[in-house]
Amino acid sequence: KEIESVLKFPEVDSLQPPVLTLDEVDFKYPNTERIILKNVCLGANSESRICIVGENGQGKTTLLKIIMGMLSPTSGFVRHHRGLKFGYFSQHHVDQLEMNVNCVELMQHEFPGKPIEEDRRQLGSFGVSGDLALQVVASLSGGQKSRVAFSKMCMANPNFLVLDEPTNHLDIETIEALGKAVNKFSGGVILVSHDERLIRMICKELWVCGNGTVKSVEGGFDEYRRIIEAEIDA
Repeated sequence: KEIESVLKFPEVDSLQPPVLTLDEVDFKYPNTERIILKNVCLGANSESRICIVGENGQGKTTLLKIIMGMLSPTSGFVRHHRGLKFGYFSQHHVDQLEMNVNCVELMQHEFPGKPIEEDRRQLGSFGVSGDLALQVVASLSGGQKSRVAFSKMCMANPNFLVLDEPTNHLDIETIEALGKAVNKFSGGVILVSHDERLIRMICKELWVCGNGTVKSVEGGFDEYRRIIEAEIDA
């Protein structure tokens, strides 16, 4: 049985803009000719609620990795506010959790030296409390593992969240709780998702990936659908 849906991101101070700027960024992988991204100019701040959309293979994950500094652009610049601290959630983070320990032990291993009460409080802010926090990770449902991965991501108090397909294991109530938690969060958010419910709840701006470029478009899910339908009709 899934616990009651409660998710709470840490309270953080908003950063003065500009928080994140991509300036004429090009990217191609070494020893290949194909240019993945060309002349990308984008910006984000602490109020940003951005959804990255586009077909598979159009550079969405590459763009995320450039934003977070995991990949360096072939040319152009990525500028970060000096106080910027990313929290990154992706599907493989759920799959790569340590499985043979309980939730509290997992947090202890990841953040040694913190009091157990702090680990339990952190897990509790994502609905992993009581006996559930003492269950072995391998025995948890997919949704519960996602909650543990969220807890782990937030332990370092990130002030900018990058969420790559965060809803894959979540039920409808938890997706709703995630949307509400994002809306209350005082830092910036970049989301990659196909989940209409979540996009409708939080998205104020679209970054549309396609044909080697990324365009910023004001608007939420309805604007996204209009873009997709226009492409189909073209």
